[in-house]
Amino acid sequence: MSMFLMILLTGCTKERKVYVNQPISENLLTDCLPLLPSKPLTFAGSIKYNEHLLNVIEKCNQDKQSIRALNKSIY
Repeated sequence: MSMFLMILLTGCTKERKVYVNQPISENLLTDCLPLLPSKPLTFAGSIKYNEHLLNVIEKCNQDKQSIRALNKSIY
């Protein structure tokens, strides 16, 4: 008998969840394009270019982390 009453108590609620689809921010969806290396590519230039590439990867990873956080907050 008590199981039946518990089901009745949990089934009666006026709270309703409404989900709204929101588009993901456009700046999070843009491509991360690195600059082309300078010509001729010297040893020092390749070090600077590698640093640039790492910065581009870091920015892309931050964007993807933001997208994951948005998806987690929505669902």
